[in-house]
Amino acid sequence: MLDLRKHRVDYGEQLVPPDGYALARAVAATYSLDLDTLLSVPVALFFAQTLEGTGGGERVQLLDAIRRSAGVLRVYHQRGRVKVPPRQNRLYGLLEDCVVGVPTAGPFASFHPKVWVLQFEGEGGPTRYRLLVLSRNLTAERSWDLAATLEGEVGEKPEKWNAPLVDFVRYLAGRKTFEGADAFLDDLARVRFAPPKGFHAVRFHPIGIGGSSRNPVGRQRGERVLCISPFVHEHALDGLRRNVTGDRRLFGRTEELRRLPAAALAGLQAYALSDLVVEGESRDDAEDGGGEAARQELHAKLFVYHTHGRASRWFLGSANATKAALEKNVEFLLELRGSGEAVGIDRLLDEMLGPDRAGGAFEEFAPPEEPAAAEGDAAAERAVRRLEFDLLESLEVARAAVVRSANGANYDLELTLIGADRLPLDGMDVSVGAFNSGLKRRPLGREPRVDLRFENVTEGHLSRFLEFEIARDGEPLRSFLKKIDVTGLPEGRVGVIVRGVVGDAGGFLEYLRFLLAEEFEKPPADDRRRDGSTAGDADGSPRDRQAPILERLLVTASRRPGRLKEIDAVIKELCDADDGAPGEGPGGPVVPETFLAFWRSFRAALPDGGAAPEDAP
Repeated sequence: MLDLRKHRVDYGEQLVPPDGYALARAVAATYSLDLDTLLSVPVALFFAQTLEGTGGGERVQLLDAIRRSAGVLRVYHQRGRVKVPPRQNRLYGLLEDCVVGVPTAGPFASFHPKVWVLQFEGEGGPTRYRLLVLSRNLTAERSWDLAATLEGEVGEKPEKWNAPLVDFVRYLAGRKTFEGADAFLDDLARVRFAPPKGFHAVRFHPIGIGGSSRNPVGRQRGERVLCISPFVHEHALDGLRRNVTGDRRLFGRTEELRRLPAAALAGLQAYALSDLVVEGESRDDAEDGGGEAARQELHAKLFVYHTHGRASRWFLGSANATKAALEKNVEFLLELRGSGEAVGIDRLLDEMLGPDRAGGAFEEFAPPEEPAAAEGDAAAERAVRRLEFDLLESLEVARAAVVRSANGANYDLELTLIGADRLPLDGMDVSVGAFNSGLKRRPLGREPRVDLRFENVTEGHLSRFLEFEIARDGEPLRSFLKKIDVTGLPEGRVGVIVRGVVGDAGGFLEYLRFLLAEEFEKPPADDRRRDGSTAGDADGSPRDRQAPILERLLVTASRRPGRLKEIDAVIKELCDADDGAPGEGPGGPVVPETFLAFWRSFRAALPDGGAAPEDAP
């Protein structure tokens, strides 16, 4: 099950709806969040495409999927763990309602779960749920991670073993609820999740959400244990020695294992991911003359216990073998119960070390005589975490308002921040920026009240995220985004963002053809040439998106009449943006007047008038 060469999981494929079903609701939890990765998620959720090559950029193919996700996708992350992207992208503004930051109990505790709960509806079929439990965050990291997927249909009565999972999602909704949360939770309680092959039972373990939600690994006993954890702490290893009577195997990262005193590894056989795996991509790129490549480090978390005889219990998810995971963090673990060789420790050792146990992807680790010093200054890192926590939880955003700029075309963001004089700077500096604006960050300073003004921001680049950077002697130490409440944001901002991405009349017609295409006809989201055309343009195939628009409109009116209402709303939104935001794109209206005249006539000819809103163009 853990053969690194055979058992590969595509993240995007795990989010694709089952055949005959469509996404109704998606709730996710992650420690850290990459906005470019999040941009690609709706493509999997709605167009059944993988995440490869879809992140980043401003493409009309992404617009429809992202707009659909606004009402059904909610992603909870640790507050302050949204990464600052390397470049601007107006599409980030369409993600703001999907994202919720969760505060932590203190600077050294984490909101650390990695979970997806997906609800799918099908015509005439039962509602289905999918649970995805991972060790990977919603980022573009290339590390070795672990994931498990469970599916099931909504039944007639609650399943008692689902109660902890329902409690976890209710805990998330308590941070910020979502439409239909009560019905979503009621259905979730009645799902009978099928165990993966080789297992006969599943249990759910939310950790750190109150009540009795403790980490089960801390009290699990057994005859043997196999632990995979990239980060390790002596306290957790003491527990493994205390609770397991026989063979104990630990798989970790070389640099983390080197920091442990030899006594901490006593009674355990330790292994580290081979440098050939960690640096493999870099070596390949060096040979090919490629650029910088990401390290493929170990990031999976798994605890496998042999409890008695042939019985095994697997615990996988977000929790490391650390004191924080046992005592401080919010985590989520999935427990799988099975028996037999197929899910036993010896099978896993064969896959990870080879049948002769001489080493495969992992190599035996020999502790050094003296523990290696941690990279950097541990005290300095703790100081950064304290400052970061106070910036998120103690620095008050007393006012954040958008007002018209002096030129009358763009906008200024006015900020009033209270409490900078109480921050534990400890020789560090903080700067604050208006995210996605292209403007430079401003020093926060040390005054009790700080007033900042970021001028002349175009409407499509206004954001509810603030950008923070912590630095020492000009050297950046940490940067992150924090979502805030902003007053005065223009009501038509979403339309302006869409107009800016569509660009011109040619882009509008391309977008319209995309909206009218059947789902199976849609080209890949990254399938776009420099001139804006795609590999499926005008080639005579069923994907020919140059087919007459009238023909496609008639087909849509007969097969998917509700889609015309959505298109009418898009047209109205773009027309409003044409009128109100001349600075957001090339000159001239995005929706041509000739098309508007045709659209009014076409809509009026439909039996119900196209089900259009009364104030449509």
